[in-house]
Amino acid sequence: MTKASAQPWRRLDASVLTRLEPDTAAIASAAMDQVRAGLRAPLDDRTVANVQTTLDVALDAFFTEIGHPDITTDCEVYRAQGRAQHTAGRSLEEMLGFYQSAALGVWRQLTSAAPAVDLPTQAIVELGEALFAFIAELSAAAADGYAEARSQAARAGQARRDRLLGLLLTEPAAAPDILDDAANQAAWVLPGRLAIAVTGADAAPRLLDRMPGRVLVGRHHDLTAVVMPADRLEWYLGRLRDLLCDEQAGVGPVVPLRSAVLSARRASALWRLTRTGALGDSALVHTTEHGIDLLLTADPELATEFAEEVLAPLAGLPEPARQRLTATLTAWLARPDQPQAIGDELHVHVQTVRYRIRQLRTLFGGTIDDPAGRFALAIALRIDPLVTTCSERDVHPLRPDDR
Repeated sequence: MTKASAQPWRRLDASVLTRLEPDTAAIASAAMDQVRAGLRAPLDDRTVANVQTTLDVALDAFFTEIGHPDITTDCEVYRAQGRAQHTAGRSLEEMLGFYQSAALGVWRQLTSAAPAVDLPTQAIVELGEALFAFIAELSAAAADGYAEARSQAARAGQARRDRLLGLLLTEPAAAPDILDDAANQAAWVLPGRLAIAVTGADAAPRLLDRMPGRVLVGRHHDLTAVVMPADRLEWYLGRLRDLLCDEQAGVGPVVPLRSAVLSARRASALWRLTRTGALGDSALVHTTEHGIDLLLTADPELATEFAEEVLAPLAGLPEPARQRLTATLTAWLARPDQPQAIGDELHVHVQTVRYRIRQLRTLFGGTIDDPAGRFALAIALRIDPLVTTCSERDVHPLRPDDR
């Protein structure tokens, strides 16, 4: 309990009790009647016994502690009562209502004898303040126990959901009966079709607390996986977008339940591509819009080696020059032999374009005029930003008139 200085019942004059001669059994009965009067449905026998025990202990502690600041009372019985009420399925508000109703019953019964013994008004007021402060402290202990039980239940529930998530994303796929059993234990209805989004591991706590219950959220390897039933996918995606803050998520395709791992695998690959900065800054990046990027980088090591080999003639240039020629080569491959259109796109003079094309022909030889060579260059230019991290890229701005 809190310090005695904050507990007014310990400072009461014990002679007040002597004058009132409280009948503990009658007070407990009155308190229980008050609890029952505030209910819409009768209490079961187990709850009645639980409340009655708590009442008996509380009344004994209250009367014992009046005028005795040196007595220390263990609040574990009230925390246990809070845990029991959570286990019974009652809300925190309902449980605290028991305490409030009981306090009122105790107060009414306790002061019913006050007129007969001519107890001063000030003494009655102080007794009331002390009683309700005492009940407030018991309520706080019970609320702590309730919160502890709720937290334990949440952890257990999340553990079951984590197991289900692991089974959904296991290769080869878990047997249907195992998956059904895990879903039942997690109280999660398996959808016929779903989509999975993947984002950074740090987002997990925020999404766990605030995504709808029909969305399965948990850690998957070093990332956070978000499993969304397809029936309300747009709504779930909107909620996810709102919760991502400055982070991004890769969104896999909608697939049948048995193919959940495929959606997760593509979403994970796409999320890793977002780390390069090459896919823009949208909160949600969809695999359906980046199929080519995923295809070209399916083997990241091979993709990197290919891009480095094909673009090797540019590698030895100073970074500003490399950027200028890379941009010009990309535009030229899209519009061969159209220097004016390329100049308009790059915002440079047509003579600048021709000068850069001559540089490129010197660097690449006949490759840029050969169909197969141009195809390889186009693929390498598409891959290069996807396998190069933001930190590896230059930070030098280009000026339109740079040659």
